[in-house]
Amino acid sequence: MYYTLKYDQVFKNVFYRDKNLLKIFLTNIMHHVDSSFKIETLDIRNSELTKDRLYIKNKIIDILVKTNDKVINIEINSDYSINIKNRNFLYLCSALVSDTDKDVSYKTIDQHIQINFIFQGKNKKGISIYEYRDINDRKILTDMIKTIDINVDYFIYEWYNKNKSKEYYNKYKDILIVGMEKEDLLNIKDDDYMDKIVNDIDSLNKDNKFHQLFTDEEDRIKLRNGYIEEGIEQGIEQGIEQGKLEAAKKMLEKNYPIDDIIEITGLTKEQIESI
Repeated sequence: MYYTLKYDQVFKNVFYRDKNLLKIFLTNIMHHVDSSFKIETLDIRNSELTKDRLYIKNKIIDILVKTNDKVINIEINSDYSINIKNRNFLYLCSALVSDTDKDVSYKTIDQHIQINFIFQGKNKKGISIYEYRDINDRKILTDMIKTIDINVDYFIYEWYNKNKSKEYYNKYKDILIVGMEKEDLLNIKDDDYMDKIVNDIDSLNKDNKFHQLFTDEEDRIKLRNGYIEEGIEQGIEQGIEQGKLEAAKKMLEKNYPIDDIIEITGLTKEQIESI
């Protein structure tokens, strides 16, 4: 198995141990929605990301970086269900609330942006931007929060459809590399920036310790998917709510984290603890 940037842990290992790499990547990505965007300073907010390797089992590490006047959260979302959307939005809101607790003026609060790399097929729009607007006159009520969804599948399909044209690649290579599989990745012979990304991905794939991390994580995902499928089957027979409770019960028996059970089933903490 060759792990690419589609995997959350690979993405974070590659970009969050190298500020210069991250700075270039963020700038290029943001230029697709704001050509004036630039970064003079960049700080990684999460202390655990300063480690040489992010070998943290059963934990998704959220990425939060501070640029000149913005706080940016980046997520890799292979599964972009409503639960994941809600989780991402709440994470962004909590980061904003945390900043407002620092005795600063509301006028000087940094804009908080969430960039979601999603994989939802060629037919979904390439880039979608969500802002807090009035539903009638479309007036922006506040610019403190913005969400940017980038459907990587759309760009990969367009690139293939254009016979992997160099022009298209040069324009969208920072998005394309997130969705490339092994063969295309290892064929990249480009500038130092792209070569560095590919070399880092390849080094991780040659690291046995990193592979073990993924083996453990994949086992966990398979268990989770099994619980979901079983819950759905039981839900048809016993009613949706009862199906959720049965799935939650099985996950508790396997010592699955309560936060994960809440995310998967949609049950409340109180409902789960009462099982």
